[in-house]
Amino acid sequence: MKGRHHHMNSGETDVRVQIPAQAWLTSQIVMNIDSTLKSYPEISLREYVDAQKAKTNLGSENPEFPIYNHGYLLMMAYAFLVVPKESIEKNAIIIISPTVSCLISKIKITTNKIINKLGTEDNIVRHIRNSISHANFFIKIDSNTIIFNDIFNDKITFNGEMGIRDFIILLKEYFKAYYEIYHQKHIAY
Repeated sequence: MKGRHHHMNSGETDVRVQIPAQAWLTSQIVMNIDSTLKSYPEISLREYVDAQKAKTNLGSENPEFPIYNHGYLLMMAYAFLVVPKESIEKNAIIIISPTVSCLISKIKITTNKIINKLGTEDNIVRHIRNSISHANFFIKIDSNTIIFNDIFNDKITFNGEMGIRDFIILLKEYFKAYYEIYHQKHIAY
């Protein structure tokens, strides 16, 4: 039985198991805050997080399991890159940000085919978006990097590697630039 179980220890490398499980725990922690605080207004943050972890089998397998994890990172990537793509295309939004440009320049790229005559940065962001939306990425735990692969007709059209910390900043900066152009009144800074 043990061989068929996926354990969520720090050595778990199968992202198809790890990321959804991490995203599940993070979303449970976020979603249950309101109802828990109504029932237990004096609860400590530690008690709350431990109780949420206890509802899953993740906490017992990895008590140090962080809330800000790879699952959370991919939730951000989906919400910040995959979802806005449609409104970017419909409204012909061009995202310009010196910080985004600087972060994109840090990606180690081995393959990069141009898609739909996009500009250099938009092209790279589109490849990363495709990589995430089709789950063609790999997180290297030992070097704390993420490898993006975009595959079209069984051919790799993009391969790039980026530090996870840089990717988190890229997501935040890209989203900020997108919102400054598209929904200025809906986000507070």
